[in-house]
Amino acid sequence: MLENSIRPPKYNTGPQEARKAKLIKWGWISLMLIFTVSLPYGLVSEALVQSYYNDVSASSAAWLVLIATFIAIIREPRYGTYCIMFFTLMGDLKLSWWLPFNKNFSSPESLLYVSSPSLPFSPLELCLVFSLGVWILRMVIRREYKFYVTELTWAVLAFTGFIVLGIVYGLSQGGAIDIALWESRAIFYLTIMFLLCSNTYTERHQYNILMWAIMLGLFTEGIIGNWWVHIWEREKYDSRVFQTISEHSASQHMNTMYVFLMASWVYVGGSIRKRLILPVMCIPVVVIYILSQRRAAFLTLGISFLFLAFVLYHQRRWLFWQIMPPLVMIALAYMVVFWNSSGPLAFPVQAVKSVIAEDDANSADRASNEYRDVENLNTLFTIQTEPLTGVGFGKKFYIAYQMPDISFFVWWEYITHNSIMWMWMKTGAGGFIAMIYMIGLAIMTGARVVWRMPHGNLGAIALTLTIYIIMHFIFAYVDMSWNDQSMLYIGASMGVLSSMERVLAKPVPQKVKRWPWQPDPATAAELRPLQSEQLELSETH
Repeated sequence: MLENSIRPPKYNTGPQEARKAKLIKWGWISLMLIFTVSLPYGLVSEALVQSYYNDVSASSAAWLVLIATFIAIIREPRYGTYCIMFFTLMGDLKLSWWLPFNKNFSSPESLLYVSSPSLPFSPLELCLVFSLGVWILRMVIRREYKFYVTELTWAVLAFTGFIVLGIVYGLSQGGAIDIALWESRAIFYLTIMFLLCSNTYTERHQYNILMWAIMLGLFTEGIIGNWWVHIWEREKYDSRVFQTISEHSASQHMNTMYVFLMASWVYVGGSIRKRLILPVMCIPVVVIYILSQRRAAFLTLGISFLFLAFVLYHQRRWLFWQIMPPLVMIALAYMVVFWNSSGPLAFPVQAVKSVIAEDDANSADRASNEYRDVENLNTLFTIQTEPLTGVGFGKKFYIAYQMPDISFFVWWEYITHNSIMWMWMKTGAGGFIAMIYMIGLAIMTGARVVWRMPHGNLGAIALTLTIYIIMHFIFAYVDMSWNDQSMLYIGASMGVLSSMERVLAKPVPQKVKRWPWQPDPATAAELRPLQSEQLELSETH
């Protein structure tokens, strides 16, 4: 792994230089505070006027939360990653259309609405850029230019470069700039989040805080979803409405809560609180997960169980042989009993059935599969027409085969369900190869980190994030996946996995006993050596 830390030469600093540095530090903090308060001030005043007869208290609370987030970022840019993941995952465009974090300031339904079409950016984007700017300026002020570079960093930057080329090429061929930016803007979230997480995380406990922010975001989403289910049941809505309660990718994010729960039990020495609290947090999430009925989510969750079983076999082999054979028998019996059923309990089976036995699937699943088949034909035709450059962002793909009318989806002529081949169609062969290389390197990095992590919480975190990357790009093969939530989650996952080995390689000072009767403090667990390193050690001994 390539790792560089760029540092300037150190100089002897006297009292005058120290006072100057302190003055610059507090001057910077003062400027940021003024910016934090003055930037939203004009927006708040106008937003309160607009929402005076609607919901002033909710809008005011949203603005206060946003200002508090800016203050937290000034204190430490890493706090921005916690807030961004929590606020992004706590709702989505369907479940929480009023949630302002992912919406532009000019979206009328948002609590942070400002009646101006000249604000085509969201609080999410503002927090991302602000976190990145504070991190860079802190390095400039302190004259400590620490920028950690790994092989995965170069892969992410190369992929981002091809996205930029795709935008430039699409616009040069007559593409619409607003559509090009809407297609690609979320992909840049991945890059910024990766840079922040791979550089600002310096202590072991920070990874645990990030995972709790993610879990709390998903738990909040489950609570909001259950509230809507209660309202819809009271209003006697058709049960089919529940299937559209959340976005497609939301179920993939919920999968990580189940994986994290199971991973915390797989590793010896995990947190007892995590093992007890996570099952309770899963309850409202499971309800929305089942009602949403996302086939791809059930399939990827099943694949994640295989990876968990593999890790369990290596970590706790005796437990593997006690748990897995009975679970396999129960799963087979469940498949047989519910194979021809159509009730809610049979949906996981129907999800598998729609893939391995498409002719026996229900009419809705067959119609969805047929649309994707025709769409894939048009994607392939577009790639064959422009294999090297792609059509570029902002341009429609070529429709050689007539597709069913789904004009209710605004981007149906620009974005396809197969997000893997969509990247080739938009950025050409170079962008597709860069994407495949980035995905493969991210999974390889995750596998190495999982192997090297000591037992306990860090191993569970590394395993969960690695499995999420795998689940996401399997999901991307059958559904639209380059959305803001997923890109932030993928960027954070890659950034964490890229930095964990560096952080854990740092020596941790041993704690001091406060009282004589306390047990001696245990030393912090170290990285496990790679298999090649173990062979070298065995040969030397």
